[in-house]
Amino acid sequence: MFNKKINFLHSIFSSAIVSTVFLFYFSNSVYNSLVKEDGIIEYLTAIFLLSISIFLIKKLLEMKDSISVNNFGIIMFSIIFFFGFGEEISWGQRIFNIETPPFFSENNLQSETNIHNLMIGGVKLNKLIFTNGLFFIFSFYFLATPYLYTKSKNIKSLINRFSIVIPKYSQSVIFISSTIIIYIFDHERISEIWECLFAFTMLITSINPSNRKEIYS
Repeated sequence: MFNKKINFLHSIFSSAIVSTVFLFYFSNSVYNSLVKEDGIIEYLTAIFLLSISIFLIKKLLEMKDSISVNNFGIIMFSIIFFFGFGEEISWGQRIFNIETPPFFSENNLQSETNIHNLMIGGVKLNKLIFTNGLFFIFSFYFLATPYLYTKSKNIKSLINRFSIVIPKYSQSVIFISSTIIIYIFDHERISEIWECLFAFTMLITSINPSNRKEIYS
């Protein structure tokens, strides 16, 4: 019953996120208001990322040996997604009206206190690491790891030993098909919609991974 409910929630909310791209043709002003800087889509992404981190930290605290090499995956995921949350809101700079430090004023494309918009030596870190790099990493994560987890006993044992969250096939299918639909279009700030989809999918995956019983017990 739990699996059905979480899959239903994932399907419905992913469809709602993807449907945002079609608003471009019906109401360009509504579309722009949703995907703009500090818009609803961006804040939803931040909320999902923070929720992942909080959920995983809660799971860690419920374990006897929370700070252990056996919980490496959960610890790293909680740190990574908290970092993503901070980057998404520029570490609260705009919320609390904090002045941008000189280094970021000179090297950040948006003059904000975040790493992903830095340009160092003419290289945009956002495109190099946070777009191209993460695209390949998470393409492998959603496409290959569920298959390897079910087909190789050694890989399955290793993954469970270090408590690495593995997506279910259904989660991968929903995420990948939704990604394809989103990137068929070339609207302005289309990546904001994908980031929201990704953050929500990772929240669902963290709550109900393929190896939930093995790593959360």
